[in-house]
Amino acid sequence: MRDAKSMRVGFLWNTAGQLTYMLCQFAFSMLVVRLAGDSGSAVFQLALTFTNIFLTIAQYGMYSFQVSDLEGKYAQSCYVRSRAATVTLATAICGITLAVGAAALGYSAIQCGCILLYHAYRMMESATDVYNAICQKHNRLDIVGKTYALRGVLSLAVFVVVMPAARVLILGDETGEAARARAAQLAVLVTVGAMFAVNLALFLLYTLRKSRPYYTPTRVTGQRVWALLLECAPLAVYSALNTTTASLPKLVLEQIGDADALGIYGPVTAPVLLLQVCATYLFTPFINVFAQSYADRDRRGFWRSVGAVQGIVVLLLPAGLAVAHFIGPWGLEVFVGPGKSAYSYLLGPMVISAVLTALVLFYSMVLTVMRHMRGLILANAAGIAAAAAVSVPCIRLWGMQGTTVAAILALLVQAGFLLWFVLRRARAHFSGPPRPAQEPDGLPSEVRRRPE
Repeated sequence: MRDAKSMRVGFLWNTAGQLTYMLCQFAFSMLVVRLAGDSGSAVFQLALTFTNIFLTIAQYGMYSFQVSDLEGKYAQSCYVRSRAATVTLATAICGITLAVGAAALGYSAIQCGCILLYHAYRMMESATDVYNAICQKHNRLDIVGKTYALRGVLSLAVFVVVMPAARVLILGDETGEAARARAAQLAVLVTVGAMFAVNLALFLLYTLRKSRPYYTPTRVTGQRVWALLLECAPLAVYSALNTTTASLPKLVLEQIGDADALGIYGPVTAPVLLLQVCATYLFTPFINVFAQSYADRDRRGFWRSVGAVQGIVVLLLPAGLAVAHFIGPWGLEVFVGPGKSAYSYLLGPMVISAVLTALVLFYSMVLTVMRHMRGLILANAAGIAAAAAVSVPCIRLWGMQGTTVAAILALLVQAGFLLWFVLRRARAHFSGPPRPAQEPDGLPSEVRRRPE
């Protein structure tokens, strides 16, 4: 009874905390237009889109793997050390990619600086992620939820206070349009730097302290860390491909669309992302449940859980479309800015894209629990190939709406492949001879646990 009650409390805290965090992230996209204008918003949206790929490299797709490691194949210190390695790798790749981007695409110094600072801010999210997984394994989802809530509220407070103050101080007595645009962009740069500093302090003073009772540092060899990274390498490839699928149409829009197109598209479509996040948070706390039913070969329990979550996600589609149609124009006018209701036509297709993204993430989580790494990679490679093929023609044909259309087409391809791999692996697992909980997949993996 106590465990069930603890799980319910943890689920509620986790849901509330993560929704608070995403509402704050949503507020960034809404407020940046009001506080920094379309020019500042374009810089902020570029930094957000550019760094998404490197966040996935740092996280290495390892959260579901870490939580579902029921047998403790790898020590928690191994996960912590591997995260330090992936954050370092992501930062190095980001720096190299940004240098190439600055030379080839003509990114300004302000754009580069904002991207680097926002990358540092996102790396704090990645560092926090590994300690959240430790807490979730010990059924302390309440700590996870509180951590997310604090990160969101503190970041938003810094955003609201620093952005307008920095813009006024930088602008000074200048009145020209060019001076206003530059002041707005510099204000975004200063604000992102302040957000990173606050999140670093929160990580050191709160996250590490709260996770300490559930994590005892132990000595692990570099060979053991390398074994973990090697086994999870397919997850990292999957995560990078998955993020690239979502980011590619936006990056194409930034290159071939109007100068401020991305700065408008991001804030206008951001409210719909809350639907995707709500769906995602419904199944993330139940990674343990999926892993246990799969390991126990509980066919009925496994499919009942999969069907329930999938059904809830699909039911969000008509609800989201209704809200977008009846409330969308008003919401854009009030929360994004005057005149932005003219872009309400973007909301309906974005709802479809958000629900498809949630299904893709859900099927990917199921395949991770199944340890079907090859399926993850192939499905996401198909998605990115589709995105690369359709982004330019769709955007040239339909403008900003084409960005969403390209994403929908790519997501349909991706979701179809993922579902096929889920059904195929489940059929073999539940009807075949007994297998270990962590099934070999033909990819690099430790057969026997070695001493830490």
